[in-house]
Amino acid sequence: MLNILPLLLIIFPVLSQLILGSYSIYKSSSLKFSPVSWINFLLQIIFSFAAFNIADYNLTKQYEPNPVRCGMPLVGMAVACFFFIFILIIIIVIQFLIKRWRVKRNTV
Repeated sequence: MLNILPLLLIIFPVLSQLILGSYSIYKSSSLKFSPVSWINFLLQIIFSFAAFNIADYNLTKQYEPNPVRCGMPLVGMAVACFFFIFILIIIIVIQFLIKRWRVKRNTV
């Protein structure tokens, strides 16, 4: 389970933003768009650190008898974390523009 957990941790806030952000735009509910976006952005940062530490732990346990190991998988995890933060920001901006367009269209 620890092998797939880092990937799940960095994907979760993106999926949550897609689902809850769309829900807050199209449905009238207690969920507001701004808090959902901020919570998912903070979760992305927190889960990225957690995923990186879990991946580091997995690599340490994999090469336990030999202390010397390659760090390239950790570089890959760091790049994946930055990539998913970038994707999350793009999703938030697109959803914000859709929300603003819907409000503007309804008031005219």
